Amino acid sequence: MLVDWNVFKKDTFKAEQATIVAALSKARSRAMNNMFDTAYGVCYIAPNYIIFQDNTCTAGESISANTNIASNPSTVFPPVVFDQLTGNTTGTGTTIHLTDGFKSADIIINNEGTINW
Repeated sequence: MLVDWNVFKKDTFKAEQATIVAALSKARSRAMNNMFDTAYGVCYIAPNYIIFQDNTCTAGESISANTNIASNPSTVFPPVVFDQLTGNTTGTGTTIHLTDGFKSADIIINNEGTINW
C-alpha cells in the first residue's frame, strides 16, 4: 500500500487555515451583533486560538491549534480585534502568516474587517 504524506500535510494545513478563519468570522460576527456591548478578537496563546472580548487577549473561548503550524517560529499570529457594530479593525489591517516548514499562506484582515484567505 502506497501512502502519499504530502496529501495528508496539505489537508492538515488547509484545515488549520479554515479553523483560524472560522474563529475570526465568529469574533467578527459577535462584534457586529454587539454581543455584550463589546468588541471581540482572536489571538494565539499556546496551544489554542482564543476568541476574547474587549481589546485584551485574555482567557476566552478556546479552539485547539495544530502545534506544528501555530508554534512554528515562522508563523506570525498577531491579535486581531473587531470593533463592535462595524466589525472594523484598527490601523490598516492585519496579516496572519502560517507555515508548517514546507507550505506557507497568509490570512489578511483589512481595516474594514474583510477576511481574505
